[in-house]
Amino acid sequence: MKTLFALLTLLSTSLFAFDDNRMTACLTNLVNTANDSVTVGEMKQQCQDNLTSKTENFSALKRRQLYEKSSRWNAFSLMPHKPNYIIASYNNSEPNKKPFEEAFPTNNPDLQHVETKFQLSMKLPIAQDLIFGHGDLYAGYTNRSFWQQFNKTHSSPFRDTNHEAETWLSFDTDFTILGFRNSAILTGFTHQSNGQAGLLSRSWNRLYTDFILEKGDIYLSFKPWYRIPESESQDDNHDIDDFLGNFELKGVYKKEHHNFSLLFRNNLNTSSNKGAIELGWSFPIHNKIRGYVQWFNGYGESLLDYDNHTNSIGFGVQLNDWL
Repeated sequence: MKTLFALLTLLSTSLFAFDDNRMTACLTNLVNTANDSVTVGEMKQQCQDNLTSKTENFSALKRRQLYEKSSRWNAFSLMPHKPNYIIASYNNSEPNKKPFEEAFPTNNPDLQHVETKFQLSMKLPIAQDLIFGHGDLYAGYTNRSFWQQFNKTHSSPFRDTNHEAETWLSFDTDFTILGFRNSAILTGFTHQSNGQAGLLSRSWNRLYTDFILEKGDIYLSFKPWYRIPESESQDDNHDIDDFLGNFELKGVYKKEHHNFSLLFRNNLNTSSNKGAIELGWSFPIHNKIRGYVQWFNGYGESLLDYDNHTNSIGFGVQLNDWL
């Protein structure tokens, strides 16, 4: 548990590195130009006022884009990607025992309803100004784990861990769709698997395009994808599209220091409709630590549960949000 908090803290610290670097540059400039009567406190306040005035009218998305562009100057510098959080008490209404019963028919999986769910997600810039100077290349990794840490009978096993590696090109854009400003378009490749073998193995590869939209305090991400076909002998979840569909819609509404998030998937099949919805609420607790409530209902919370309906809710801490 201490290791998880250390990793999350490291990622949280990198999220705010951009503001720290700008403050340092401003103070250095003032030290070299201000007269001797100006105090350090006055210089700090002047820099803070300057930084605030320059960004106070920017949207949350614009501020994040500025942060990422500043990090491009230092290639291979880590920065947060998707939200990083840990939910120590995550309650699953009905844990999915079927995959374990099929893989180990002589063992009782004895899964507990309460477990710990956490996500670690980071990305790094690889190259900038590609494709005639308009595209920036990134690589990212996301780990989402479901840990039966209270299940001491079975030595606190990890029920499932999903690894997602991806690479994409990001293009800054500026046009309007249905009243929303399209601020960026991302297009890339992602591989997701749970690192298991045999009957517990799950994986898939996709090509995707992600449209990032904003309007006032509302931010949307519309992400359709195409699953890359696999041979029948290699495909361990051939019907995953039937449950996860071919797109994902994410939304964030920012109200002062509170963030309300939505994730929605659906296969758009009226005869056998499947999908998922995830609602989140993050709020300030102390400094960079935020409280986080998450509710998930549907299919595909984890790869092992891609074809199993899950209804889960939990409370924890979050160190960075989508924005």
